[in-house]
Amino acid sequence: MGNIAIIPARGGSKRLASKNIKPLNGKPLLHYTLEAVLRSNRFEKIILSSDDDLILDVGSKITGLTLEKRDASLAGDKVKVIDVIKNIASREGYADKYEKIGLFLPTCPFRTAKHIQEGIALLTKDDFSVVSVTEMQDPVQLSLSLDQNNTANLEALVKPSPLVTGQTRSQDFEKLHRVNGGFYISWINKFIEKDNFFQGTVKGYEMDQLHSVDIDYPLDLEWAEYLLKNDHVKILS
Repeated sequence: MGNIAIIPARGGSKRLASKNIKPLNGKPLLHYTLEAVLRSNRFEKIILSSDDDLILDVGSKITGLTLEKRDASLAGDKVKVIDVIKNIASREGYADKYEKIGLFLPTCPFRTAKHIQEGIALLTKDDFSVVSVTEMQDPVQLSLSLDQNNTANLEALVKPSPLVTGQTRSQDFEKLHRVNGGFYISWINKFIEKDNFFQGTVKGYEMDQLHSVDIDYPLDLEWAEYLLKNDHVKILS
């Protein structure tokens, strides 16, 4: 049985217009993800799903993909990425034809083919999924909420707060991680049963901060450009 990869790339973006096809070091942002998935040689079918004809045209410059114009019902601002993946995974015959399913977000351009290969290698029959993560830079134990509607008071989210106890040395906090958008990979039958990637045993594949850059704002794109031009990240393997 083969594996199937899905790269969802919606046309609308309010924080950074047309971000999926913005040039990054002379190449459309989308191409970094498409090329990494192709180079991994782990997927028999790779679907680029978009509601935008221009995005699909940019994707068509790379061979080996299946380009799909997304149905209007799956293209609105309120549609979740997971809904697109569920729609594709549930197609007739896919559960028999494919063994693993992978989601790859185009806004994480520095995940490499090697990252994907190593992530898939972590997935065993006893696992539900493998998800790429990176270490959080700021201790979540120091998180505060700010009530803007009333008196703008600060309230600690973790109690007793280290800000109260005085235990604020960063090296004393347990390391925590966040998903970075590099990949979500699961057994397709298990995914179809639960409709998401976070059930049962979920393994984390750790990536460093630089390879976990996520493009949401113009400054993110500038930072990514700087990293590439100064050889701080390697992405060809």
